[in-house]
Amino acid sequence: MVNLIKSASETNILIVDDTPDNLRLLTKILESQGYTIRKSLNGRMALQGAERHPPDLILLDINMPVMNGYEVCKQLKSSKITDQIPIIFISALDQTNNKVQAFELGGQDYITKPFQELEVLIRVKNQLLIKQQHQQLLEQNQRLEYEIQQRLKAEAEVRHLSLTDELTGLYNRRGFFWLANQQFKIAQRTQIFCCLLFVDLDSLKQINDSLGHEIGDRMIVDTAQLLKQTFRDSDIIARLGGDEFVIFIIVGSRNTDEFHPRLQANIDRYNQERNYSYQLSISVGVTQCVLNENVSLEQLIEEADKLMYEHKRAKRLRDN
Repeated sequence: MVNLIKSASETNILIVDDTPDNLRLLTKILESQGYTIRKSLNGRMALQGAERHPPDLILLDINMPVMNGYEVCKQLKSSKITDQIPIIFISALDQTNNKVQAFELGGQDYITKPFQELEVLIRVKNQLLIKQQHQQLLEQNQRLEYEIQQRLKAEAEVRHLSLTDELTGLYNRRGFFWLANQQFKIAQRTQIFCCLLFVDLDSLKQINDSLGHEIGDRMIVDTAQLLKQTFRDSDIIARLGGDEFVIFIIVGSRNTDEFHPRLQANIDRYNQERNYSYQLSISVGVTQCVLNENVSLEQLIEEADKLMYEHKRAKRLRDN
C-alpha cells in the first residue's frame, strides 16, 4: 500500500462552500485525520487565498452565489500558481451532465452530498496520493534530464579532449582527419578548390636540447597561435604531433601562393616584437587538392610533407 510522504499536519486542504454547516462537517471529518484545514465561504475568497498560499487540495462546492464552483475551477486552472492543485467537486447535484462539466473543467473527482465520512476520506487520500506520485514523477524526470545533460556535457568534453591537442588547443591528428575528410569529400563532390599546408618548426630539437623543453613547448604554442591568427576560423588547423602542423583550406580559386607569404609575415613580426634568445622559423609545403575520388587525404598530406622538406633543404642550402 502506498503511503503519503507528507504528514497530515503538513497537508493543507482548502474547503470552499457557502453553507457553514457543510464547512463544519467537512472540517470535522478531515481534522480527525490530522489535516490542516482552511475554509472559504465564497469563490472570490477562495481564489485570493489559493493564490497567496496554494493548498495541497481543494474541495469545491458547485452551487454558490455570485461565482459558482465551475467558474472558480476555471480561474484556478488558468493560473500558473494554482493550475496543478487537484480539485474535488462537492455538490448535491447528482446528474451526469453536472459531473461531466466538472471533469471537463479540470476537476479530479466528485463527491455528492450528503457526505459519507469514509468516502470523503478515501477520495481525499487518493487525490493526495495521485498528486504525490505526479510530483515524484516530475522530480524524477528533472533528475533524469539533469543527468542526461551532465552526461552529454561529459561526452562533449571527452570528444573535445579526444579531438584536441592538449598543448596547443588545436585539433590533434584524430580531430584533423575526422573533420578534414568530411570537407575533402564535399570538395570532391562539389568540385570546390581546396589546398593543404604542411608546416614544420625548424630547429626544435636543437632548442629543446640547448634551452630546454619548456622553451620548445612555448615555440609550439606560439606557432599554433600564429597559425590561428593567419588562417580563418573555417580552416581546419591541427597539430599532427611533435613540431608538425597541417592546415586544410577551402579556397575560392586555384591561387594558393598567398598563404605562405602571409604566414611568414606574421612570423617575422613575431620575431621582431619578442626579445627571445631564438628565432621562430618554419618550413612549409603547400599542395592543391586533387578533386579525384581516387586521391585520399593521406596522399595529400604525404605530398605536402615532401614539399615541406624540399623547402627546408632549400633554406639550409641557402644559409650554408
